[in-house]
Amino acid sequence: MMGDHTSVGGWIGCLVQSRARDVRAMRGTTTTTTTVATSTPRPSRVTSSSSRARREGRRRSLGRVGADFGFRSGSAETRRRGATTTRTRAYGESERDGTWKEKPLNAFGNLMNAARGRREVLQAGAPPLRDVAKEVDPKRIDDGDVQELISEMVSVCRARGVGLAAPQLGTRLRVIVLEDTAEGMSDVSEEERKLQKREPFAVKVIINPVLTPIGDLSASFFEGCLSVAGYRAVVRRHLRVRCQGLGADGSVVDFEATGWQARILQHELDHLNGVLYTDRMDSRTFRRVDLLKEALPGDHPEFGPATTLGESKTPANETRAAAVDAAEIRAKSARKKRR
Repeated sequence: MMGDHTSVGGWIGCLVQSRARDVRAMRGTTTTTTTVATSTPRPSRVTSSSSRARREGRRRSLGRVGADFGFRSGSAETRRRGATTTRTRAYGESERDGTWKEKPLNAFGNLMNAARGRREVLQAGAPPLRDVAKEVDPKRIDDGDVQELISEMVSVCRARGVGLAAPQLGTRLRVIVLEDTAEGMSDVSEEERKLQKREPFAVKVIINPVLTPIGDLSASFFEGCLSVAGYRAVVRRHLRVRCQGLGADGSVVDFEATGWQARILQHELDHLNGVLYTDRMDSRTFRRVDLLKEALPGDHPEFGPATTLGESKTPANETRAAAVDAAEIRAKSARKKRR
């Protein structure tokens, strides 16, 4: 991977420098700089004003080249105390239900993304997965780093699964992405999809999401996670939820979700709170993916009745609390009998 990225990056560098010369020739521009008073430089590192001017000229040329190629429209720079912070208008438009319509990249943008690559999804044990993520300042949603994070998350989600939270990439911000396509569920039978209430939906991006359960119905199904690769377990979740937050362009998001989409939302929100599905699972159903079709465990004298898949009238949070209490009582009783 590193070799591929290095070669692509070198090619882009040559392309950018060549384009910069063409742009300057066409525009007849000249580079100007402002000399900043500094303390006397160290003898071992003498920097002339001409070399500073050349570096500044190259930096400005690269900025103009990016704009000419249209990497992303609407970019601007804000300077403060010598630092440069890139601010970019949102990379797309968000709908009321969080559906994200990203602006298409041109050839230059695609090359830049190829050179940059994608981060690996963190696995269980990584500290960011156990920390509570910070809210994104609404004023910062248009910042280049937030928009690039969203773009990367969408790319990773489409390549690897149906949902992703920023902490899974090591970024402790409250941003989630989800998408479920007909192709992605092609290995699930029609009967299972109906039972799970699973329907395809376009990619959604929600910033600072807040979920509110609707009604008392819940559902138990197997869940997996990119951060617990290769395993599944049964988790009980609320059947319906209301999702509120902000879209990737800062607009208001407010919609209701049911079935599998509601499950994905709850799973990803857990990530933002430092929770993995293994914290909520029925531990006796935990298994490797290749054993997913094996029968569920039956009744147990210490852990109670067998788990069943499907909907229930018992609220998800009450079920978890009752299960913990019941298991503790049974464990105490078993210890007394052994004595």
